[in-house]
Amino acid sequence: MEPRRVTQLDVARKAGVHRASVSMALKNHPNIPPHTRDRILRIARKLGYSPDPMLSALAAYRSRLRTATYHGTFAWLTNSAFGFDWRDRRARPHFSDYYEGAQQRAAIYGFKIETFDLHSPQMTPARLAAVLRARSISGVLLCPQPRPDTTMAFPWDAFSIVTFGYTLAAPRLHTVTAAQYRAMLQTMRELRQLGYRRIGLALHQEHDQRTDHNYLAGYLVEQQLANAPPIPPLTADYADTAALEHWWLQHRPDAIVTGNYRLLEALRRLGLRPPRDVGVACPVLPTPDTDLAGVVENSVHIGEVAVDVLVPMLQRSERGIPSSPHRVHVEGLWRPGKTVRRQC
Repeated sequence: MEPRRVTQLDVARKAGVHRASVSMALKNHPNIPPHTRDRILRIARKLGYSPDPMLSALAAYRSRLRTATYHGTFAWLTNSAFGFDWRDRRARPHFSDYYEGAQQRAAIYGFKIETFDLHSPQMTPARLAAVLRARSISGVLLCPQPRPDTTMAFPWDAFSIVTFGYTLAAPRLHTVTAAQYRAMLQTMRELRQLGYRRIGLALHQEHDQRTDHNYLAGYLVEQQLANAPPIPPLTADYADTAALEHWWLQHRPDAIVTGNYRLLEALRRLGLRPPRDVGVACPVLPTPDTDLAGVVENSVHIGEVAVDVLVPMLQRSERGIPSSPHRVHVEGLWRPGKTVRRQC
């Protein structure tokens, strides 16, 4: 039997991105960052991907029939208060990936994206709204806020707006985010299948607040359903070695679910080596290019989905604060990683 051809979808699943991202990487599209393109191409070569000549011919034919039309600009609305930099990939790589995905999908619809900062010098919400109206920009993608439970005053009525995550407490807008609760359930169940039984949660208090307590909820529910020994969550900063040591000595978990890779560094400072001494997994991985086991959020696709939500809103002339906000959850992909192992 002839072996099955490796598809772009196979490459996308391995890379933890949407299929459209693979297609753009293979075409060397300018809207996809070089580091993302190179990683996808490496994975494609490793899997043995080669384009199907018949499909390539069909795609080329369709492309000749299609004329690209420019429809306008979307605003990528940010808030740099408290020194917040959404572009800081070390601190918050998910946000840059949201932007990347949004750019890719907006281009398909004939839109480009331009960044505007609410906290730039001399800027007020009323002035920024006037700038957007003068530029005929009515579609807005609102970047996550610097701090949880943010309340924002803005002339919303003139705009169609989609935001990301749960840092904006008011007003309540249409939201696209990762399926955080389900990612935690998946992480816990993968750990249990490997034989881990005493699973602890190390989740910084602010991280818990930023995610509307979804990770904490998933952890507590799964622990209850599994009738597992109770271990109180560690809510200190991920880099707080003293708090981690006290919690570790008191509860001795055989696996830890964490929201940030910095916990690995803190464990190593205590002389603990995952997975030899303790398994470690993360339900909020920004990329599969890591040794850390967990769920890859597929953040680029979250940005694409946000545009898929925004475009029909513009077409239906839906403006202002919605009476019934929608929550669109995008599921991630489990990656085994090197920080967990099967227990005897």
